[in-house]
Amino acid sequence: MNKTVLKGVSISFSIWLICFSGSAFALFEDSEARREIIKLREKIQTLEAKLEETKKEIEGYKTGQISLYNQIEELNSELSRFRGFSEEYSRDSGNIFEKIEFFEEKILGLNERLVALEPKTVSLMGQEMLVKDNEKSLYEDASKDLAEGNYDQAVLLFTKFQKKYPKSPLIPFSLHSEGVSYYVLKKHKLAITSLNNLRKNHQSYAKMPEALLTLSAALVETKKTREAKEILSYIIEKTPSSDAALTAKERLKELSKK
Repeated sequence: MNKTVLKGVSISFSIWLICFSGSAFALFEDSEARREIIKLREKIQTLEAKLEETKKEIEGYKTGQISLYNQIEELNSELSRFRGFSEEYSRDSGNIFEKIEFFEEKILGLNERLVALEPKTVSLMGQEMLVKDNEKSLYEDASKDLAEGNYDQAVLLFTKFQKKYPKSPLIPFSLHSEGVSYYVLKKHKLAITSLNNLRKNHQSYAKMPEALLTLSAALVETKKTREAKEILSYIIEKTPSSDAALTAKERLKELSKK
């Protein structure tokens, strides 16, 4: 919808430029010039309506909302100079063309930024999700650090991601990865906090059995063996045919010997 609206405005500007060349102004009679001025006013009103529609659409975005809103307000402020368009402008077509070019450039810039804010489809562990570019980029940076063994940096980025995008569909993946990173860093209590958050708030997470294995391991490290056994039993009960369940059985046997 953003592209269609702004493209339409841009096209109307192009038509406007064709219709009002410098030589045409010189040939207009007074009555004809007035008619053309009225048309210009109507076009300006249409542009104002399009800008207002775009502004309302921008207000629906969370990322970059304030910045783009300010851009729209700036454009409206400049546009207000055209309100009350009078005959004097017919003698100064250059000024009109300069303003038209200004609006065209601004609208094209807004269009590009709006496109960047539109959610993109990403696939992760067999699930398709809509995420924004910045959101996807931050998650990928954190995941890259985790894969490369930069666990401290990974934790920082996953934590930042969760604060910045608390409603992102990538949050459960982030919590799992954060928990794993904390576990590797031997910050077992923090790992337990992240993974319990995942368990409590994202029960449909596809990799929950694997996340619970890490949670049980962290509980063992903090001398909470009974709770660890409960987690392992839960994995076996809920996903009996999974690889995680097989691992859970082995670990449960080991814990029972102690």
